[in-house]
Amino acid sequence: MQLLEAGMGLRSAVIELRRPGTPLRFVLFPMVHLGEPSFYTSVMDRLRDCDLIVAEGLRGRSRSGSLLTLSYRLVRRGRLGLMKQHLDLGSLGRPVLRPDMTGQEFDEGWRTVPLLTRLLLMLTLPVFILYVFAFGSRARLAQQLALEDDHGLGGSEGDEDIDAILGDARDRLLIDALAKIHEDRGTEPITVAVVYGAQHMIPVVQVMSARFGYVPCAGEWLIVFQT
Repeated sequence: MQLLEAGMGLRSAVIELRRPGTPLRFVLFPMVHLGEPSFYTSVMDRLRDCDLIVAEGLRGRSRSGSLLTLSYRLVRRGRLGLMKQHLDLGSLGRPVLRPDMTGQEFDEGWRTVPLLTRLLLMLTLPVFILYVFAFGSRARLAQQLALEDDHGLGGSEGDEDIDAILGDARDRLLIDALAKIHEDRGTEPITVAVVYGAQHMIPVVQVMSARFGYVPCAGEWLIVFQT
């Protein structure tokens, strides 16, 4: 399933999941950490029509999480003219559920990643930042994000370690929360928004389809940024 598509920029697929015979619907918003302000405005506009928002976000401070997102915070101040993801969900007047890890849980999981993998990542992050500042373009960034979010964080053994320890654990928390919503409120005609990084959406679609019979039945493209 194509969630992020690179072309004349980058666009994100908003996907609706429905289950035959029940009125509840899930609407997936695959998010990207960097984009034009208009992308985040478009997401906010659509969230106003939802009854419940399930959102990504570590609960509490995380030193390792802050370090891993350092590149996004620096790039947005650079020459690309993009902003870091910002959604003021509290202003919508809708209940917001955050079934993510705590900052402490994330840090504990990060410490279980093999030391060599952690060191390599810490060494490559500065190189990535310098590259983006000196030579980066929106077109190149779009290609990297489309590949990253559609296929995971790469294909190396170290990346698989990180995905298994941190990514998979966060996916399980999200899917468990959606399963509980289905079980508790499946007979209600409500719209549940799922606002998570695009890499989390593939297991959501797979598990909600296999376990509960939800299938993608509608969607639209939102422009994340143009080249």
